[in-house]
Amino acid sequence: MRHVTRYRVYPSQKVAGRLFTGFARCSFVRNWCLENRVYRDSCLPKLKEEYPELKEVQSKVLQNVVQQIVHNLKALRALKAKGRKVGKLRKKWVHSMIYEQTGFKLTGNRLWLSKIGEMRIELSRPVPGRIKQIVIKHTPAHKWFVAIISETPGNPEPTTGTRAVGIDLNLENFSTDTDGRVFEHPHNVRKAAQRLRRAQKKLSRAVDGSRNRRKQRVRVARIHERVENRRNDFLHKWSRYYVDRYDYIALEHLNIKPMVESLDAKLRGRPKSILDAAWYKAREFIRYKAANAGKYVHLIDPAYTTQDCFICGHREKKDLWQRTHSCPVCGYTVPRDLNAAQNILKRASVGWGTPESTLVEMGAATLPIPAVQVPVNEARISRL
Repeated sequence: MRHVTRYRVYPSQKVAGRLFTGFARCSFVRNWCLENRVYRDSCLPKLKEEYPELKEVQSKVLQNVVQQIVHNLKALRALKAKGRKVGKLRKKWVHSMIYEQTGFKLTGNRLWLSKIGEMRIELSRPVPGRIKQIVIKHTPAHKWFVAIISETPGNPEPTTGTRAVGIDLNLENFSTDTDGRVFEHPHNVRKAAQRLRRAQKKLSRAVDGSRNRRKQRVRVARIHERVENRRNDFLHKWSRYYVDRYDYIALEHLNIKPMVESLDAKLRGRPKSILDAAWYKAREFIRYKAANAGKYVHLIDPAYTTQDCFICGHREKKDLWQRTHSCPVCGYTVPRDLNAAQNILKRASVGWGTPESTLVEMGAATLPIPAVQVPVNEARISRL
């Protein structure tokens, strides 16, 4: 199994200077390869002879710079093959370096990097398994982080439990599941909007190239970072809640881009709320946690999950303001999101091998399911 753990590091001023110099050298190699259309790391020995300052960077780091270009080009070709409109790779400044297999050493709370030096690392949790790769990064908020990729032998034992849940993601609240639990939308962007607006106004008024502008740019970056941290904290707790309690988890396979770009969403002012919800990130968090725990996640097509009746299957179109499902055929009446969650679990469970008729009988036997507000106030969980 592969694990990724992230830690804060505190390099001295001298070590930070070497890191920035390494970023500059990596940026030069990346931009040189793009300009000359050279995508093989076999060009590095001749390049070092022509530019001796490149020898100040560990060899594996420069090789990873070239290999990342190749991976990015393959990703662009794959998107283009699917009919997506893609651009081209452009020159940019590199803010991270990747050490692989060699060139690093972790001893206690000290991290040593080849050609860089030693720095203090805040080991908030132990590193699982054997370290395979280290990525050091400088953020726009002027903070240093290290991502440690490690491996442990073996795979998790598959679950033998039968607890299943269907989850409907929506904007009225963040999610509703088949047990009637409702997680409220955290609205992190909305809460930070006024503070961000003031900070950006000060930034726009500062003189280009001045020290005050550089300081204000960091303040704006820290507000964005705080919003992202709060969002990630909520999503980690939300995904951990379901992975710890259920063996089979059913989710919608939502296509976010058309939802954001639709005219109806723009008229209702929903794109910001949709992006703030980070449904794709929530789905990925719950998927990798489930994989590490031996649980199962099933993604289903979300079409008509809100309109179809869970009991009889009658399809009744609803507007967004209609928050209650009331079937005119069988009389089944529940909150709209709860009916959608039950349909999601029904479709996923049929894929897991459960007969659909049995699911309807189970749902009919548990009709009066109350909607329970579940606050996410658990202790901070460790990230797998």
